[in-house]
Amino acid sequence: MKRNTFETRRRLLALLGAFPVSVCSVSSKAQLKQLELASYEDRSVNGAQLFADKVAEDSAGAVRISLEAIPPWVPFQIMSKVSAIAHYCAPEFANIEPILGLSALPMVTATFDEAESLLRVARPYYGSALARHDQILLMTQPWRPVALWSTFRIRSVADLQGSALPISSYVGENAGWGSTFIRLGARRASFSEAEIMLSSGYTTNMKFTQEFAFFTEIFLAAPLNFLTISREVFESLSEAERHVLIATGRYTELSQWKLQRQLVHHEHQEIAARGVSAAAQPPADVLATLRTAAEPDIQRWAESVGEEGRTILTDYRRAVRRW
Repeated sequence: MKRNTFETRRRLLALLGAFPVSVCSVSSKAQLKQLELASYEDRSVNGAQLFADKVAEDSAGAVRISLEAIPPWVPFQIMSKVSAIAHYCAPEFANIEPILGLSALPMVTATFDEAESLLRVARPYYGSALARHDQILLMTQPWRPVALWSTFRIRSVADLQGSALPISSYVGENAGWGSTFIRLGARRASFSEAEIMLSSGYTTNMKFTQEFAFFTEIFLAAPLNFLTISREVFESLSEAERHVLIATGRYTELSQWKLQRQLVHHEHQEIAARGVSAAAQPPADVLATLRTAAEPDIQRWAESVGEEGRTILTDYRRAVRRW
């Protein structure tokens, strides 16, 4: 779908015009800090709202954050300049900072525990990349792990050969989700022809229960949303206010990772209740072959990042004992 260029430009100009006000305003009556949180991620605003509510609670109302939904296609350079606090899908901006694409890489992690291990290894590198854009990372929020829908039961890799696979999301295509399956013999097709489909959202999954007979949890990737604060705004705050934001970010992150674990378990039950054959995971040989097929895209990412990319993969794989 083509975007309305005029409308996009109007919104961006409005953002730029609002910059002096939206960064940080202080009440003249008291020392109330009012910050604006711009969410550029339309699939998981709940984490950003939880953060905003928790900041107000923990600061006893001394710091208040208003949440505003912004079109998700705002350029990274503009977003990082005009947003006091920003909430966005990190892999969307891998073209600006390749390291931000890490969480979307196919078949790097297989569980939430592994995804958290990858985050622990990569977090200092994320911080360094964001610092180049005067941002500070306050919290991460995982997507629902990417799963596989199909019109047939997947018993072996041979079942994927010749199957019709539509193009996935912008994030997925850049990361290599589609190419992983193409290497195993799947073929590009339109949505109307789809025999296999990748999905990473609860709403989409419930819709797909009407179109596909089989669901397989492959944990292809669990892309991360970031919530960051402008360094200029952060440094303008008192030590107590900074502490509230850091502590709230940590609390919200832990709660969002826990929530995703719970939602996936509940979702499996609901999918099965709708008459779909749901598998917790595919046969071990299918997973192993998917990992092998994804490796070229993983290495392509590592090369784009450089020595840091190779170090992250080495340290992570050593941590989860996967060699």
